[in-house]
Amino acid sequence: MRSPDPAASPRPPRWRTYLWGTLAVLTCPCHLPILIALLSGTMVGAFVTEHEGIALLVLLALFGFSLVNALGRARRLP
Repeated sequence: MRSPDPAASPRPPRWRTYLWGTLAVLTCPCHLPILIALLSGTMVGAFVTEHEGIALLVLLALFGFSLVNALGRARRLP
């Protein structure tokens, strides 16, 4: 039987919400030019520069997933 006390219900940790939000900000597709500039001169930077379309799709998917997860967790916080 469930307890009627809302304080007794399990709550998601707050740090996970912040982690998902930070990941959403870092993987925002509008930051791709900044990411390319920061990674210039590295092997990863060369790959991202050569395959910008793939990088954009991967960042967009990761951004969408992390944003939905962060917003879902934020709604459950007290």
